[in-house]
Amino acid sequence: MTDEVNARAAESIKGGSTRRDFLMAAGLGAVSFAALAGGLGLSGCAGQAQAAGQKTVGGIGVVDENLFTDIYPVGTRFLPVVDAPTDMVRRGPVAFELRDIAPSEITRTEECDVVVVGAGITGSVAGLAASDDPATKVIVIEKMDVGRGIFEGMGVIGGRAMAEGENEVDPAYMADRMYHAAYYRVPSEPIQTWAHRSGEAADWLQEKFDEGDMEITTSFKKGNPSPHNFDVAQTEITFHSPQWTDQTTKNAGGMGIYIVKDLCNTLSKRSNVELRYNNPAVQLIRDGEGCVTGLIAKDDQGYYQINANNGVILATGGYDANPDMMKAWCRPEDIANSASWCPTLGTTGDGHLMGLAVGAQMDPVPHAVMNFNWGSPDAFYAGGFGISGLVSGGIMVNEKGRRFCSESLPFQARGNAISAQRHYGADCWTVGGTNVLGADPAATREKLQPFIDKGWCVEAESLEDLAAKMDVPAENLVETVERYNGFIANQKDEDFNRPITAANKPVEEAPFYAIRHQQSILATVSGLVVDGECRVLDYDNEVIPGLYAAGCASGGFFSGNYPRHIFGPSIGRCVCFGYVSGQNASRGL
Repeated sequence: MTDEVNARAAESIKGGSTRRDFLMAAGLGAVSFAALAGGLGLSGCAGQAQAAGQKTVGGIGVVDENLFTDIYPVGTRFLPVVDAPTDMVRRGPVAFELRDIAPSEITRTEECDVVVVGAGITGSVAGLAASDDPATKVIVIEKMDVGRGIFEGMGVIGGRAMAEGENEVDPAYMADRMYHAAYYRVPSEPIQTWAHRSGEAADWLQEKFDEGDMEITTSFKKGNPSPHNFDVAQTEITFHSPQWTDQTTKNAGGMGIYIVKDLCNTLSKRSNVELRYNNPAVQLIRDGEGCVTGLIAKDDQGYYQINANNGVILATGGYDANPDMMKAWCRPEDIANSASWCPTLGTTGDGHLMGLAVGAQMDPVPHAVMNFNWGSPDAFYAGGFGISGLVSGGIMVNEKGRRFCSESLPFQARGNAISAQRHYGADCWTVGGTNVLGADPAATREKLQPFIDKGWCVEAESLEDLAAKMDVPAENLVETVERYNGFIANQKDEDFNRPITAANKPVEEAPFYAIRHQQSILATVSGLVVDGECRVLDYDNEVIPGLYAAGCASGGFFSGNYPRHIFGPSIGRCVCFGYVSGQNASRGL
């Protein structure tokens, strides 16, 4: 685009023009809006589902990749990156529709004060915060059959749980740590809001738990500090309930499912709230003055319009269940040989797309992902599998049979180190002897059998035979193991400065094992840029009246990478920003 076209496009957005006006400004006026949507793969999928009599949760299904550049409200340019294939294949239903929805298609119009899009952790919190004032009428719509959340703790500064745990963190220090993690490539206000209001939000959340039925309480959880100069404070609180089993608390993210269930149950009991599932939002409505005044949603009766007197809150999460969007907006190395383990399909970037379509500013690409190192070719090696001794206790080697990083790095750093190997980490392994399998090696060996059957794990009586099964040079693997064992004996890792403790074991007892090891992605954490009140900004950093974003649909918080070495900032942001956006929307701020 030329500067003139960009200026015309920006002017049309300021004036509250429609997406059609922007396309005209961009020189696309010769193509009809409906034709453009069809060319992007938007109209055909939904139409086919309806013609076949199928019930579709989303509006459009599979989306053509071009949408993710054409949807921008400003001019874009391309940066050449390797067009690497991706293992991110988990695909959810996309609800956003880029087309003119005719008035004749609208089956009804409803009125409320606040509408919340999404009923996961962020949306349920936003709905509760907005409806705390009984005079505020709130509608919460969720495109899936239930709201979901995958987490077991949240990052908080201050509040009762921290005080009871005798843990005090300076908000200014913690804000500085967050800015540092993003290399200061973020606006200042969102992090300041978390630093100064997350404790307040956590106390409020406990009040909502007390209102609920699951007897949930919170407490300070002390984490293990990183040994690799990632200096951070203790900011995590965790959750408890006498109704939860050990399986719930030990499974990664298991608590979050029940927390969201409890919050949504409380939400559904309020007389000033309507909570609707299988109701996707497909478009935002922005009037001639530039205000977002509501949205168009869809249920089994067809399209309907919700007018929101005070505002719309986008709490749609990230887009980890949209591989096309991930390929367009994330680094190739982050997704090429990464598995996704989040067991929800609702996070497809609907909020990002709806916001961009009305002129919202989004975090610069490439976007930040929440990545971990203990990925399997399909998902991740959960603690419940009973094989953590090998997965966490062995040494990491690449296709050359060489170590390439400290195994004690924070999760995201280990994941990044894996993806920096040949073919983005396609041939990385973790290697250990029988001595790392735990107190009952025979039992652990039995639990490894399913992975051996899949070809993900190999075993051998010698390192040379193990190397042959791994397809790595035997001399390199033997040398690597001998060198590492020397580090254990001398209590000094001369290659990667891994702290050597009593928990670290040499690779020395046959049979030897190697298990495939790649990075895994839980979520994307970049989104629509907001101010400190969770109001969405345009590309002039002006507030778009009536539009709020929170959680992973919001931006201005992370850059480059999710800082896993900091305890709980993602869910901390979800709860804090859900709370702040709900309060502000209720007040019409």
